[in-house]
Amino acid sequence: MATAKKSTPTPAILNRYTALPIALEVLAKRRITLLSPETWEDYNNAYYLERYRQEMKFRSVLAICFSLHRETFHHWRIFSSGASGVCIEFDKDRLLKHFAGRPGFRHEKVTYAWISELKKAKPPIEKWPFLKRRPFEDEREYRITFESKTESDRAKAVPIDLASIRKVTLSPWIPGSVSASVITIMKKIDGCAGLDISRSSLLDNSGWRDAIK
Repeated sequence: MATAKKSTPTPAILNRYTALPIALEVLAKRRITLLSPETWEDYNNAYYLERYRQEMKFRSVLAICFSLHRETFHHWRIFSSGASGVCIEFDKDRLLKHFAGRPGFRHEKVTYAWISELKKAKPPIEKWPFLKRRPFEDEREYRITFESKTESDRAKAVPIDLASIRKVTLSPWIPGSVSASVITIMKKIDGCAGLDISRSSLLDNSGWRDAIK
């Protein structure tokens, strides 16, 4: 009797939704940048990191956010910039190796909680940078942070290897003709010729339509 082939496990991913100019910098400069939470739109989210910074007497606490979830309409609508949105899919293990052993960096899944839960049991202070309200749970966020008692930077760039990028997906709202030009430009960046770059088919998928023909 033939033995069934074992399927290769799909690597864990970290999706970074961003804007086209930032994506081009990631590819060209081979780096990702952690920013001060004061630049975030979600004040509730930023509040816990600022309180953490104050309580721990850090001069700076910076962060960058990813999603453990595959591409969804919600992520594109909320975290990308319309037609100029880009999703960079990282191999989780390969990306996190760039932070191993580097002082000041931490990373872990975000925990989602109800207000009533926090009132009953206040979370330990070391968990504050990775805490968010339960209504945001569908994001499945993963966060990398940097904290320092000596540096007061509002941004910190970290070099990465292009091999940690599994693929780059352009916004489902970018016109097809424009996406073709953007893909050509991206592939001309040194080291990116073989990178998997495409336009999202989330809103226009022939395979889905053909399934009920």
